[in-house]
Amino acid sequence: MKRIKRILLVATLALTSTVFAQGNIKTITNQFSTLFNKSSNYQNFKIVDKQSLLDLQQNVEDSLRQYKTKEVANQALIEQHKQELDTATQKLATAEQELKTSLAKEDHFDFLGIRADKNVIQTTILAIFGFLLVLVTLFYFRFKKGHVDTKDAIKKLKETDEEFEEFRKSSLEREQKIRRQLQDEINKNKEV
Repeated sequence: MKRIKRILLVATLALTSTVFAQGNIKTITNQFSTLFNKSSNYQNFKIVDKQSLLDLQQNVEDSLRQYKTKEVANQALIEQHKQELDTATQKLATAEQELKTSLAKEDHFDFLGIRADKNVIQTTILAIFGFLLVLVTLFYFRFKKGHVDTKDAIKKLKETDEEFEEFRKSSLEREQKIRRQLQDEINKNKEV
């Protein structure tokens, strides 16, 4: 009977190890399960092969060392990422400050050493342009009025010249007539 139990136990272990071998997963949990399944029962206790327990202990220690190595590597990687993040944050802060400075320079303009807002300068230039436009319009209309006045004055001058010429001619004719009359009177008085 003991022999049959042992054969069944070995067969069960062989099947179990075959199943675990197919999975080829050597996690600590699987190793504990395998050890538990391979162990034999004695009353209420499990009898475990000492070498299997030492192998399990070695595997656990190896796994712990491997996890610690990974933890150290991961910690170093985290520190590296923190440094990269700090560097990137500093670069971002510098870039934001440069952007603010650039935008401030873009919004302001230095003219003759005076720092002024671009909107103020644009308004001032538009006001000067408008003032000059009003002046040009005013000068244009004054020139046009002056030109019309000059044409009227020239026309009146011509009319006055013509009137003066007519007056001179008529005056000359009158003077000649008066001289003739005077000469006639002088001649008459000499004859008498």
